[in-house]
Amino acid sequence: MLLNPTNGTDDLFGPPEVGTMSHRPKIVMRSPERHPITGLVEISVSLNESRPRGFAVEVQGAMGLDLSADVLEEICRRGGTFGLPGRIWANHSLSL
Repeated sequence: MLLNPTNGTDDLFGPPEVGTMSHRPKIVMRSPERHPITGLVEISVSLNESRPRGFAVEVQGAMGLDLSADVLEEICRRGGTFGLPGRIWANHSLSL
């Protein structure tokens, strides 16, 4: 590690940038559509302090989904983030 003696920073990676992080943590999950539809459902969950529950959930590709964004955000708030693909698959409309 190369430390700069004048300001104590790491010259190899540059100065630390605390509080200027523009990217928010995000989890992206993909799962197959329910039969008879072929394709993928993509679910992305990110932290968003401006939302009432602190999460933003985006679902792409789930045709006939009966779950609202509020319900999905509440599931994430309660710790069920990794169970979202299964819940979306189970609640997928079969009348297509």
